[in-house]
Amino acid sequence: MTAFAVSIPNRPIPGAVATETIMQTIEKTAGQVIAGDTRASVEAVDQAVASLATLCASIIEVSTASNMPVGTAQAALANAGASLNSMIASRADIAAATRELTAIQRKSNLEKMDFGCPGDRRTSGSLTDHPVLQSSE
Repeated sequence: MTAFAVSIPNRPIPGAVATETIMQTIEKTAGQVIAGDTRASVEAVDQAVASLATLCASIIEVSTASNMPVGTAQAALANAGASLNSMIASRADIAAATRELTAIQRKSNLEKMDFGCPGDRRTSGSLTDHPVLQSSE
């Protein structure tokens, strides 16, 4: 297995929230677009996590049902598991991005706007009400 590292020098620390105090002026429709895109991204990542978890389980089930030696499907399971782990990390990153967007919203003219909650099928509710999106401070 070959490993490689990628350096992203300007990438923010996951979970870090913007600290600027400048009031931003954002068009309401732009806020709605960002909120919709955020919800769609959270749903897509969650679906990918669920699909990869199902794939891992299916590999085990098919291997067992086919009486395969334990090592036969190990590489496939390891790769699917690595993909699952990466998607779970991506889920943490999208949660951090959402916290950043919420921090921007709080410092804007859209502070009181209710754009809904990522991961929730409701069309209303504050982005800050979702427990996953609250900071751990």
